[in-house]
Amino acid sequence: MGATVLTGKRAGAFQHADGEWIFALFERTYEKNCYPHRDHWSGITIGNYESVMRRVFHHARSCEGGMLQSRSGDIRPEHYIESWRQELAKPMALHDRQIDLRVGNAFDAIIPEKSLDDVRQCLANVNLQSRFDAVVAGGLSVSLHADVDVLIALYGEDGPFSLWRVLCVDDCGSMPLTASVRRLLPAAQVMKQMPGIRCHAIDGENRLISFDGKPWHHAGWQYNAVGSFITELAYDLEMAFPGFAKRAIPKYRDMLRNASAVPPETKLIVSRAPAGASTWAVASADELARAIGVVNGEQAAPEQFSFLFRDVLGEQSSQLLYKLASLDRSQVVWDVPAIELASHTPAPVCSSQFSLSLF
Repeated sequence: MGATVLTGKRAGAFQHADGEWIFALFERTYEKNCYPHRDHWSGITIGNYESVMRRVFHHARSCEGGMLQSRSGDIRPEHYIESWRQELAKPMALHDRQIDLRVGNAFDAIIPEKSLDDVRQCLANVNLQSRFDAVVAGGLSVSLHADVDVLIALYGEDGPFSLWRVLCVDDCGSMPLTASVRRLLPAAQVMKQMPGIRCHAIDGENRLISFDGKPWHHAGWQYNAVGSFITELAYDLEMAFPGFAKRAIPKYRDMLRNASAVPPETKLIVSRAPAGASTWAVASADELARAIGVVNGEQAAPEQFSFLFRDVLGEQSSQLLYKLASLDRSQVVWDVPAIELASHTPAPVCSSQFSLSLF
């Protein structure tokens, strides 16, 4: 699978009648594994600052995993987020125009006919259901500025469609504006919001995490653990304390890199099939129980069983750790003994590597 290469960013904006700034975000990209490399602009989202920044943080997660890059290579997610902050502070004027919301069957239809149920529900969610009848009756003509709530409902973060269906980068003028984007707070102030983090290395890549004393959980590979931090914690804190992401993401990354090994005496309690566990995860619990000798042959695992972390280390550690990582979070309780977390015992290294994603 090839990465997406980012070659340009642009924000368009206008001030809503109620004073709120509305932004439309555009990125110029090409796919690294498609030749020749021809980049093109695409609208990615529309909405207020908090809404469009949610999309920015999701794209930043892709930066950490290497799936969103620049021409010169990897992009740090904290740099990607900050560069978009700067774009949003000085956006181009987004000119008003009429947009015909017509239903069609083509790939690039403004409203795909097969998605009419989604359209009805999205408009109803924001009390705009009266507009749906006009859409199905032959098309609804809306003003970008006056009717932007309709466009946000359908092409914003909670909508079913991407913005490129209705807006293009040429809708942005050449006149820069000064939008109301909060200034970054001092580093000392934002870092006071950093949650209490405990971290251990399961092996050379995978990490065990606990936030603010909550239960430990397998966070997958380091890039996945950082990605989850970006979207599940850093976004909300950034909205309340601008500058948090810029400071906290690299700090968290360093903590993962320097994590001490999971103590061998850590006790793991596995529930075979709690409510909501996937079929794959239940099968993984059965296979794990057989591999460590809890059951024999093709027997299913008991409804609950336990073992020590040291039991999955050794010659078959890579296979056993893979099965352990395949369990749903709800299936496993990690009882980590209290030790000095500042120690830097080397993490066990598996004989082979494997890709995990538990989120």
